[in-house]
Amino acid sequence: MHDLAVVTKITKIEPIKDKDRIVLATVEGFNSIIQKNEFNVGSECVYVFYDSILPEKPEFEFLRKRCWSEKYKGFRIRPMKMGGVISEGLILPMSVLPPGNYKQGEVVTDKLNIRLYDPEVEEEVFKKKTPRQKFEHFCKSFPLRRFKWYRDWMNKLFAREKKAYKDWFPKSDEENIERIFDEVKENFNDRDFIVSEKMEGQAAVYEYIRKRNVLNCYSHSCYTIDGNWANYAKQNDIKNKLKAYCKKHNLKEIAISGELCGPGIQKNIYKFDSIKLFLYGAYLKDGHVFTWDELKELSNEIGIPTVPYLETRKLPNTLEEIVKYSEGKSIVNSSVPREGVVWRTNEWDCHFKNKSREYKVWWDK
Repeated sequence: MHDLAVVTKITKIEPIKDKDRIVLATVEGFNSIIQKNEFNVGSECVYVFYDSILPEKPEFEFLRKRCWSEKYKGFRIRPMKMGGVISEGLILPMSVLPPGNYKQGEVVTDKLNIRLYDPEVEEEVFKKKTPRQKFEHFCKSFPLRRFKWYRDWMNKLFAREKKAYKDWFPKSDEENIERIFDEVKENFNDRDFIVSEKMEGQAAVYEYIRKRNVLNCYSHSCYTIDGNWANYAKQNDIKNKLKAYCKKHNLKEIAISGELCGPGIQKNIYKFDSIKLFLYGAYLKDGHVFTWDELKELSNEIGIPTVPYLETRKLPNTLEEIVKYSEGKSIVNSSVPREGVVWRTNEWDCHFKNKSREYKVWWDK
């Protein structure tokens, strides 16, 4: 389970201007508002990250006024602006956990029955059936289903659903810099980082297998044969573009990853009139990950843009500088704030994201 809640300690507490009853605490690199005198620096606590949904339980009832979601039947933790500062998560006392011995850094997501708030998953998984479910529903009364060869054929046909992202290309995800800043600063301080705008959309991976002349489409979490992913591939001839690229460079297969943005996706904040793909990665089955320079060359050859490039630079000295750097206007539409930034070395041996605090609040307005 994704670490939506962890056992940790409060590292800093600061006053909030003109506020007597609340203060700003720092935990895991994130800022959260707490009641004054409720915790001290060094206090052990449970930290619940933003984009979590807590179950309807008596111990969480104090959240109902601000956080209850009838749609998701739970208390959604999201960034909020109060007293002129942004609160990004929720700090809870250790007493919310079942009795036991807990270690620093221990993930307690399951123990609190917390689930991830993910609009993409809600839309594509909960509201829609998977390809296998659709097919099985269609064939529910089909006579052949009683034969073993038919069941074996179905299992083989949909095996890709089960192994999604257990194959040779990585799942599209970046670690938040708040959690790994000290490690990154220690090991990569002298390296150049390529900084790009983080796009608000749906993660997509397209895998082309030359031998079988097959294009497989993947969303953030699973293999898919329909939806925005497949529609974009058909409308933009992705299969033939990757086929031509593999033939030219004598490759057996390739996978490209990027962000789909446009109508019907995450409020279409950039106001695109059609769905567009912005590349941020490409991979070969032998383990090679394209450098940024190689990705730009691929982008030019297949006619698909990369995510917007900001600059190449060294790491800032402090975490707060990185957080401030993430704020600003989007390159693709200056009327909206950018979601954040992604930092990566050219060789891709270090990469992380930072979402803008202001954007987190703006998004939920």
